[in-house]
Amino acid sequence: STGIGVSSFLIYAHELLDFHGVRTLIRTGTCGALSAAVKLRSLVISEEVRGESAESGQVFGLYGADAGPDPQLVSQALARAAEIGIEHQAGLTICSDIFYHPKGRDRFAEAQAQGALAVDMETSALYRIAAHFGARALSVLTVVDNVVTGEQTDYSERQALFTDMTRLALDVAIET
Repeated sequence: STGIGVSSFLIYAHELLDFHGVRTLIRTGTCGALSAAVKLRSLVISEEVRGESAESGQVFGLYGADAGPDPQLVSQALARAAEIGIEHQAGLTICSDIFYHPKGRDRFAEAQAQGALAVDMETSALYRIAAHFGARALSVLTVVDNVVTGEQTDYSERQALFTDMTRLALDVAIET
């Protein structure tokens, strides 16, 4: 998990892929649920992402046309999550580089209408840069708040929540 947003993440990932020969990136991080059906503390596996990040769009010329995860990594993550009993959902996520948006929750209306499960701040950049370098990528996210219900996990609880997400990511990494 980097927790640094799109701009800094692109530097970090570029160096791993270009200078150090990394061929698989698995991101673990937090997200906000965009549906009442997505429960706090559960995992979201991003099978598709749409972004509103100006930085990654400018870098790759793909604004609004995001790359996706490696299908084998998604399959492995889904199988392993089910096997070890981790509550999870997989599907569309949204990536934004604006945490406190002036439109507030209203900015997610279109994404919610399209069935988006969650919003984070790095998945779009992860999938785009991996595609650019011909590498594999996966984003596994822990839900720490819900935009629809207003529920939030306590900040002191968040570290402990990452155990399932980290375990799943490491299990998938070992299998590849």
